[in-house]
Amino acid sequence: MILRGGGQTAGSADQFKFARFFQETMLKMLGFVDVVIASEVLVRDGAPEPYMKLSNLLGVHGALSKTLSEIWLLFHSPPSAEVERIEREMVSLLSAKEAKAGEAIWGTMEEIRTCILDSMEDSLGTPVLQESPDLHKATLRVMTHIKFLHRNYFSVAPILNEVASLGKYVPRIVDASPFVSLVVEMVSCVEEKLAKRSESFTDQSLRFLFLLNNTYFIWKHLDYPTSSLNVHVATVTRKFNSYMDRYIQVSWAPMSSCLSNNPTPMCFWRNYSPLFKFESEFQKIYTTQEKWKVPDPELRKMLRGAITEKIVPVYTKYIEDNSVATLKFTPHKLEEMLKELFEG
Repeated sequence: MILRGGGQTAGSADQFKFARFFQETMLKMLGFVDVVIASEVLVRDGAPEPYMKLSNLLGVHGALSKTLSEIWLLFHSPPSAEVERIEREMVSLLSAKEAKAGEAIWGTMEEIRTCILDSMEDSLGTPVLQESPDLHKATLRVMTHIKFLHRNYFSVAPILNEVASLGKYVPRIVDASPFVSLVVEMVSCVEEKLAKRSESFTDQSLRFLFLLNNTYFIWKHLDYPTSSLNVHVATVTRKFNSYMDRYIQVSWAPMSSCLSNNPTPMCFWRNYSPLFKFESEFQKIYTTQEKWKVPDPELRKMLRGAITEKIVPVYTKYIEDNSVATLKFTPHKLEEMLKELFEG
């Protein structure tokens, strides 16, 4: 809170009275800063308490910073020695409170981050009872935290710069800002844990779909106010493309090879033909994966398009080259069926 009008007072006596009034008012208000800093951080699964405290601390820190930047503008005429002394005392006190709020912000951020990393170890380290391609809760927690940091970038970044300069936080990425390094460290950690968790999947198709779901979610939410994070976004993109290729290769490429390689010549008995093998393999894989969950509609569309591009042209060419008249699935039917994949 900045009280205006000091420059309009008459004489040094009035200026001194105004300075004393402002000082006493600020002293009363600054007690609130200590209350906010001392408040408890209740870290619960999915609960908003730590973020509520962090938001309050950021608001207090911002108000203190603004007051410090404007305090010298309160007195337009040259201040007396007494007024100047009061100004220096207020600046010193406000600076101390600002530093204390900054330390509390960093401490709260560290508590939240530690809680997330600990829960990540617990949730990703436990045995898989039921394999699922869905988003893992560790991914959701990490990206919720990163989105909070992004929304408050202009408040958080200077504090991270300060704690890094004091050695309280040592960024692992030396050619990036402390803010970017912190974000990349958390993303890299969850990516590593997810990749490790996926190795326990017995179904390789399910494994790579799990990685696709989680990697796409990370990529989609790595929005950033500058281009400093572009290098890591490109790394996440390469991982996603690699997982997409692996998923297509283990799931859908084998059935295409039934037709493109044509390993078995057409015989009198239909169940020896490449077409029969393709149809049987398609039905089996489609039935298995139809209800697998891909929560993001854009990723669903992308996957369906990649699968369609992989198998439908090969299938269409085969039936045209071999003049196949009787079909279990027309190319159009295949495309329509593939549009229903991954609804969960």
